[in-house]
Amino acid sequence: MRFHILALAALALLPAEGARAVVFAVHPGKDSKVVFTSKAPTETFQGKTDQLEGTLTLDPSALGDSISVHLEVNMASLNTGKKLRDAHMREDHLEVVKYPKAVFEGAALIGPAGTKLEPGRLTPFQVEGTFELHGVSRRMRFPAEATFTPVGQGGKLAFKATFSVALPDYQIKRPEFLFLKLAEVQEVEVSAIASSAP
Repeated sequence: MRFHILALAALALLPAEGARAVVFAVHPGKDSKVVFTSKAPTETFQGKTDQLEGTLTLDPSALGDSISVHLEVNMASLNTGKKLRDAHMREDHLEVVKYPKAVFEGAALIGPAGTKLEPGRLTPFQVEGTFELHGVSRRMRFPAEATFTPVGQGGKLAFKATFSVALPDYQIKRPEFLFLKLAEVQEVEVSAIASSAP
């Protein structure tokens, strides 16, 4: 009798049937992209990198019950198309030797209960988590969207997110000679295709 009680208790602790969290890996390269846009009074430019990596762990059929995200960007790889500007950005503003990565860790899913990824259908939602940049960590919430393509027990997950980064929030300074050329708030777009292990 005691064995049956223990067995029932163990079953109660297991995830509900159908809840199958899958780990989707993001790798640097052509399927990953991070772009920031600086719109200052005298100049607008973009910085780009494909050096994004990490994991998204989720159950496509029950997002609210399973989502966990860890993504990081190699800050020294950001490229604006001008070598001198890149050198100033990396050395004077981002201090990439001291703070080599930006990291997003989370995430709480904000949205309707029962949100799930229908195969082949673009699904919008809100994500909340902790963003670390230049040695400063802050909670943030932003819109995201994803499309799930099932393959076997896993598949591919194409996702995109957009958010704003205010430089003073992360103690990133703008020297006087760049004050009118570098916006105080940067618009950031992150997109990638993440794949589960075969």
